[in-house]
Amino acid sequence: MSLLVHLDDINFTHRFPYRLMRDIMTHKITTPEHFDMFLDPFRYTREEMEYDTVVGNATVTPSYDPHCTNGDVSGGCEPVAVISAEKLRDYTDGPPETAKIANVLLNDNRTGQYVIAPEAWDCVWQELIQNGKGLKTVNDRPGFVEEDYNFSAEMLEEMISELDYLINKYSGPEWSTKETANRVVSLVTEHRALIQTELDEVNSGVRKLTEKDFLGPKERRLRKAQAQDSEAAFADVIGSAVEEEQQYSEKDYSKYFLELDDKAWELRQRDMKRTAYESAREERIKQRAVRQVRKAMRESNAMSSYDDER
Repeated sequence: MSLLVHLDDINFTHRFPYRLMRDIMTHKITTPEHFDMFLDPFRYTREEMEYDTVVGNATVTPSYDPHCTNGDVSGGCEPVAVISAEKLRDYTDGPPETAKIANVLLNDNRTGQYVIAPEAWDCVWQELIQNGKGLKTVNDRPGFVEEDYNFSAEMLEEMISELDYLINKYSGPEWSTKETANRVVSLVTEHRALIQTELDEVNSGVRKLTEKDFLGPKERRLRKAQAQDSEAAFADVIGSAVEEEQQYSEKDYSKYFLELDDKAWELRQRDMKRTAYESAREERIKQRAVRQVRKAMRESNAMSSYDDER
């Protein structure tokens, strides 16, 4: 993936003004054989395409795309306009970006006679982009938006480094008079700000990375090491728990439980004595009350007999 970050540089560096062949990783002037390897990056490994491996210390003569130098492309390979695909899909910037394409075709004597009237350009954009009658774009992917794809800090930092290179190069005096170069600087500067925001979110933890994101080799090695540390820590915890359980199962607790049983018996005996004492006390109170009632009845009968005798 890091190689693809540099491959995007081909779209700019090697087409201004006539596709000078450079190593996309170091930006050194390179040979046609080395440059062609980057046009088929999945055929070679990163190590196989290293500048020092392929070119080394050899003296390199600047080479250019033969399609540009042999006249296969009329007017040379220098771009006549720079179009932003992202702005073309934007509902605000889309119509003006469409007009840029139409104007290039309109001002070319080979195609100008076939370009429809400017009044219809906005309608063409609306039908193709807004109404979805054109080719499929990333906006048509079901269930996903561009923000669903995250990159690790190392990937974003490499992107920013490449964009800084492009901004600095095409901001120089050699390019400042070219409208196309100024357009590149404007678009890349805008894109750099978005990537910087994403990098800040990744570094602060606002944007969470998952294993499905573009992590890069460093981030993957770090995650692998952290996973191994976590597994080792988990193993230590499990080992401690097992050891503690074994110690617990091997310890003799019979004396403790015998003492506990004796204590429970003592408490039961105490409760039984208390219950018996309370029952006896209630019985004594009851008998005393009966005796008092009987005494009162006898006294009451004696008084009645005395009154009768009088």
